[in-house]
Amino acid sequence: MNIIIAMDSMKSALTSEAANRIIADIVTTRGHHALSFTMADGGEGTAEAFMSGQSDGEWCHVVTVSPAFKKIEAKYGWVPTEKTAYIDVSAASGIQYASADTHPLNRTSAGTGHLMRDALDKGAQKIVLGLGGSATIDGGIGLVTVLGGQFFNRRGERLQGCGADLGEVAYIDLSLLDKRLANTTIIGASDVTNPLIGENGAVQVFGAQKGLLPDEEIAYDEAMQHYLEVATGALTSEAGDGAAGGIGFALRFFLKGQLQSGATMLVEANQLQEALETADLLITGEGRMDSQSLMGKLPITLARQAKAAKVPVIAFVGGFEGDVAAVASEGIRAVVPIVQGPVTITEAISAAATNLAAAVERTFILLEWDKKS
Repeated sequence: MNIIIAMDSMKSALTSEAANRIIADIVTTRGHHALSFTMADGGEGTAEAFMSGQSDGEWCHVVTVSPAFKKIEAKYGWVPTEKTAYIDVSAASGIQYASADTHPLNRTSAGTGHLMRDALDKGAQKIVLGLGGSATIDGGIGLVTVLGGQFFNRRGERLQGCGADLGEVAYIDLSLLDKRLANTTIIGASDVTNPLIGENGAVQVFGAQKGLLPDEEIAYDEAMQHYLEVATGALTSEAGDGAAGGIGFALRFFLKGQLQSGATMLVEANQLQEALETADLLITGEGRMDSQSLMGKLPITLARQAKAAKVPVIAFVGGFEGDVAAVASEGIRAVVPIVQGPVTITEAISAAATNLAAAVERTFILLEWDKKS
């Protein structure tokens, strides 16, 4: 069989490239032809996926700040011949920096702003920002503040740029916003289509995974609504504005950027649709497949492409929780959880490579048995 392998990263366990390699080694040993693509959907690993196809790309290391305003070093991808920067929000503002003693109210996206400013210093004419995996829900205030935007409270005091400022914003001054942004194409590569506010917004859908308690969500969402109204004069937002705790909104509204599906961008960049024309099977997967996967995550995006090309899809996942029928309707023939028995998350992460290999072996034994029968 001609098999396309296009795994997403499995959070903190396997990169897309590492997962692809494990699967490719097994299927080629069993006599199949494998074609691998390093992929992402806007979440962790997006910059790496874009950089994998760049022969002259380099990684730039920058001293910046974590969501808790602590000094850290983060990196982004830079392609000098194209004057393009590939930045993951997770690099400086990621969930890996979240801790129980730092409430989302006190977190900032400023670290990502520092990476963007460094790219502008290098002469960037295009910045692609992977919007997944953030620890912040600050509406992008921190990021915009680093780039020259100013947010003030009712007393005329300048706000520092964190989640607690959302309900305090009284007026916004963009007169000192970095002028270079006007000549720079800004693209937010998103893995979700959620709006900024409401029951499907940044706070109520993603707040819990970033540390918000259930009884805090309503007040936090009301603060986000206040921020949106001060900024735009309205209480409506667009699809994707809720990405990365509202950074999607900040990119679109303040920086005049575009929001696009990260998965679709990488499908096009890798010409994966053309590869499907001669494929017999597509293998994809992610760390956890659930209802959020249907909102624009990589496996579902790829499955839709494969379905149109009449190519069957198998997804290997760390865990699955959701509607099997909904996933199947998108073109995924089988979802194969790789964990082998009851384990802690730490144990599952440490054994991810072994578990993935075992799951692939079992699956191909079944496929070949079915073919022989």
